[in-house]
Amino acid sequence: MVMILALIFLLVDILYGIKVSEVNISFFDKNNTQAMRGFWCIIVMFVHVPASYQNTIQDLIGCFGFIGVTFFFLTSAYGVTMSLDKNSNSIKNFWRKRLPKLLIVSWTIDVFFYLVRTVLYREYVNPINLIYVDDWVKWLLGCLFALWVSNKLLKKTLYWKVSTCVIVVLWSLLVYYLVKIGVFTHTAWTTECYGFVWGIILGTIRPYFLKYFSDRWSRKWIISLLVSLVLGVLYLKFKWLPFAGDYLLKILLGIAITMFVLIANTRISFGNKINMFLGEISFEIYLVHGYVFNIFEKYYEWNNSSVFIMMSIITTVMCSYIIHLIDVRLIRAATRIINV
Repeated sequence: MVMILALIFLLVDILYGIKVSEVNISFFDKNNTQAMRGFWCIIVMFVHVPASYQNTIQDLIGCFGFIGVTFFFLTSAYGVTMSLDKNSNSIKNFWRKRLPKLLIVSWTIDVFFYLVRTVLYREYVNPINLIYVDDWVKWLLGCLFALWVSNKLLKKTLYWKVSTCVIVVLWSLLVYYLVKIGVFTHTAWTTECYGFVWGIILGTIRPYFLKYFSDRWSRKWIISLLVSLVLGVLYLKFKWLPFAGDYLLKILLGIAITMFVLIANTRISFGNKINMFLGEISFEIYLVHGYVFNIFEKYYEWNNSSVFIMMSIITTVMCSYIIHLIDVRLIRAATRIINV
């Protein structure tokens, strides 16, 4: 019953407040992307539930977690591409604008949970962990670095965009191979990082994408749904296959579901108080939920997996909001210092 309520919440989160129009002139703008991040950050949480507390419905929801991570890569690349296309000189402030947001949030979360474990559980944590940067943030930084280097070396818009996409694809293939032979043992987002490529492409062809898919919208949307369903079934059946299944097929499924969402957005505007709030703190939620799962699993015993999941989600959102309030002030102060 608790998990059914969770499903209902997710449906309300994304569907409540939607607006349908002939052409969504706010296609993939700040509000729409924020609303969708608010939806996907909750989906991502379900895939990371500890094994001992997983259940059937949680596993079903968690199957789409990799799309959520892909979406985060996509929105990051999309925003950067649109910014650079609008003002190529913004590359001069590239890192001053992005590093504080990424690193300060990561370090604030490290300090927050360092204090929680020290004060509440008298647990000693190595102080070096206070400057730990989440592996996903490192991957995003790597993609941003590839874009920055490409832009610096290849001034022409098309050249640096193609170069960035090629670097990300080659890096993905290399890490996938290293994981298979056991050299790379950290968590790897070898398929999800393709979202960065999709973001660059979408930012480049945005007007054409909107125009093409607004025409005969329902037919194209239904086709994208059917393609997603077919690829989803194939992935469930063949995901065990090396490269063809766990890499290529997963990428194709990611493209199909992402296209389904983007085509919907050409006619449908998303946004309500729930997903806008969650979207605002989505980065914190993404980084906080692992800490919460770890603490709840380590220090408490739960007789019901659904209660464990829901309490973890609620606690994650509360902690993320508190940390976000701190982050806003710290980032603002850091930005002032950097710009002096």
